[in-house]
Amino acid sequence: MNNFIIKKIYKDLLNGLEKKKLKFRFAPEPNGVLHLGHVKAIYINFKLAKIFNSKIYLRFDDTNPRNENIFFVQEIIKIIKWLGFKYHKITYTSDYFTILYKLAKKLILKKKAYISFIKNNNIIKNVYDINKNLFYFNNMKEGMFKENYCVLRANTKKDLKNYHIKNPIMYRIIYNKHFKTGNKWCIYPTYDWAHGQTDYIEKITHSLCSIEFQNHKCLYNWYINNIFNKKINRIKPKQIEFSKLNIIDSITSKRQLNLLFKKNIIKKYDDLRLSTLISLKKKGYKSSYIINFIKNIGYTKNNFRISINEFESYIKNLYISKCLKLMILLKPIKIIIKNFKKNVIKWVVINNYIKIPFTKIIYIDRSDFKLKHNNKFYRLSLKNYVRLKFASYIIKVYKIKKKNNKINKIFCKIYKNIKKKKIRSTIQWISSFSINKIKIINYKYIFIKKNIIYNINSLKKKKAYIDKYILNNLNLNKIYQFLRIGFYTYKGDNTFIKLFIFKRKYN
Repeated sequence: MNNFIIKKIYKDLLNGLEKKKLKFRFAPEPNGVLHLGHVKAIYINFKLAKIFNSKIYLRFDDTNPRNENIFFVQEIIKIIKWLGFKYHKITYTSDYFTILYKLAKKLILKKKAYISFIKNNNIIKNVYDINKNLFYFNNMKEGMFKENYCVLRANTKKDLKNYHIKNPIMYRIIYNKHFKTGNKWCIYPTYDWAHGQTDYIEKITHSLCSIEFQNHKCLYNWYINNIFNKKINRIKPKQIEFSKLNIIDSITSKRQLNLLFKKNIIKKYDDLRLSTLISLKKKGYKSSYIINFIKNIGYTKNNFRISINEFESYIKNLYISKCLKLMILLKPIKIIIKNFKKNVIKWVVINNYIKIPFTKIIYIDRSDFKLKHNNKFYRLSLKNYVRLKFASYIIKVYKIKKKNNKINKIFCKIYKNIKKKKIRSTIQWISSFSINKIKIINYKYIFIKKNIIYNINSLKKKKAYIDKYILNNLNLNKIYQFLRIGFYTYKGDNTFIKLFIFKRKYN
């Protein structure tokens, strides 16, 4: 790992920063679950801590009780552990609410913060008298004003030229119960205000964040410089921005997710159609594969866009040579072999260790048979010979039977070898002695048209069939390749879930 972030940290070490004082933090807001796009920030923060053998805090930015709850905290902690990362300590911005409140009063005393009264989203009065600001700010804290009636702002107009962060809000009134502090507070700090001060309090040396916070860097530094005594011999944290990872053709925004929940299209954050990390975990993705994919992307200051299909293709290539290949039938049709004795069972070894029975009656998939011969169709027909997968037998049709004008039985002969005949196809089969029903869960892309129309039928459960001797030898949560169908994870209880979509297609 060698990038501009590492170089900046080494430069700070060369300029006198003690290595033992290095400290990092990963600071998610607990208002949603982590998705694939977050892994980049997670990886670089925790990797830096490992490289420099330094401490890293997992700090929850719990400054907005409207959308944050303990469920998201717990899920984020689980995913961090699943990804294989270790943190020194879990902290919350709410741990410092009292300190942040006192620091805000300090800014008021320095005429660097003031109260704004608001009506219909417009400022109707700014207060510049110190005593009045302290009085109103205390009234805000004590619940004397309704929501959106007033805010505390930083007075940055003379110091900062950046228009976007001119006189930003520091505190607003929110009457929602906080999952950690309950109803103790009704004023809550904004991220911009709490971010740098909390970094300073926790002695974070390098605060890594995505590139959209670059314009806020001057505010980050302004708060710290105006709050903390310059004579104090203490390291000021540095904000370093890196490119954000944007996932194309995947639902990651909280707005889209909330809409899907509202429309009852999805019910949980581990829905298979999402790119949340709990969904990827449920599907059977290895965390190490996800980390390796992120490592290969690299770190720059230019935002990076990848399609979810690129990610799936990368993961598929890692699995494709390692997965056991299994025979699965979606629509079985009966095959009766004329020249095979009725009560005889011959055992066929597949994947070098599983034995499955071969009997007089077997099933093949209906898609592997056509009544009318077609020169482009190489599987079973009235003219074609085909080989049975894993077995040393070749079969050919000599008679069919219909019921209700549909083929329900096919009579075949088996051959050990056909001289001077080219066998162009190999098909799957299962013995009637061991055919076993399973459930497979398939999914498609959740949009019919790109980011416009939702496909409410994008998640479906189907029945399929597998040999029971194969099923008994499968491991829970392991990935298997269903021949000609795709990759699936075995979840127990005769249930398999799809691992990849492979291609995103819009109607």
